[in-house]
This record gives sequence, C-alpha cells and structure tokens, in this order.
Amino acid sequence: MILRAALVLSLLTCAACAAAQAPAPASASPRALEVTLAWSGDRTNPSPSGCGCFWMEGAKAEANAPLAPHVSVVAELAGEHAGSINSAGESLSLVTYLFGPRYTFTPRSRTVVFGQFLVGGVHGFDALFPNPGGSTVTPDALAFAAGGGVNLNLSRRFALRLIQADYLQTQLPNDGDNRQDHFRLAAGIVLRLPLGR
Repeated sequence: MILRAALVLSLLTCAACAAAQAPAPASASPRALEVTLAWSGDRTNPSPSGCGCFWMEGAKAEANAPLAPHVSVVAELAGEHAGSINSAGESLSLVTYLFGPRYTFTPRSRTVVFGQFLVGGVHGFDALFPNPGGSTVTPDALAFAAGGGVNLNLSRRFALRLIQADYLQTQLPNDGDNRQDHFRLAAGIVLRLPLGR
C-alpha cells in the first residue's frame, strides 16, 4: 500500500513539475462542473478497544457544481478495501456516499485550495458486523467527513488533485460504541466541464 501511494505521489509530483515549466494557464472558469477521479487511502480502526489500525485502499469519484462565488456543492462516491485486518484473516470493504458544501479560494493563478463538510452514508461488506440480536448483518450507517485539499491548474479543462486529507467518521456496528475514525488521503485528476458563460 505504501509503495503504491509513493508511486501515485511521485507521478503527481512529476506532472506538477512539468506543469510549472509551462506558461501559466488562463484562470479556470468559475462556471464549470468539476469531475474528480482519485486514488484513496484510508487509515482506520475496526473497534473501540485500542487502535488496531490498518490501511484500506481504493478509489473515489466526485462531482462539484458551483452555487455562488467560492461556494459549491459536492457529491462523492468512494470505495476502499483491506484484507486480513485481524488475526482471523477477515477482510473489510466500505463504500461511502457523501454530499455537502465546499468553500474554494485561489491564492495563486495555478493553485486552488478548498475545505468541505460532507454528510451521507456508508455500506460495509466482506466482513462480519454484529447487531444487538446476536446475528450478523451487512449494514448501512451514517457517515460524515470534514477536510480539504489542493488542486493545481494545468489548463482551463484539467487540474491535478495534489492532496486531499479528510477526517471521516462512520457509525457501523462493532460491539462497542459503533463508531470508526478514519484519516483519509486522496490524489488524482480533475476534469472541468463548462456550464456556459
């Protein structure tokens, strides 16, 4: 997992260096739907007893539509998986679907910085989730995320998501407080689709 993350970050760094050599692109249109495809890495804990932390890995897609200057609404779908998360060799897969506002500002012509707060749900599978009745379920539960990131503009249509870091909380059953804390990182590409003048 660490090797793949290092490879993704190395490729993005090379692309950023190449972009820095090119003439500055015209500012991105504020009236554009942004579609992002990204690698996602998630450091999480399965239970309330100690950390027992492990990494999950996957991908995410998001759509970001403008509402007002600096303000937009984001819809995000992410999926991550980890194998052998405990001594029993169990695996875990999560799909999160989140929505909410994003605030964006541009300190330089190429750099876009954003912060966001998203709320939605999580679906867990490939694992055993306890419930009060003693049986196991494949659950859906509440999830929310808060964080932000940095994009590097390459042109009016394309940007790199250099880094995104979020705190994600999920509330899947775990025979305890039914809460999991995640630290999630992402990096990828952003495509802008103009919405008109």
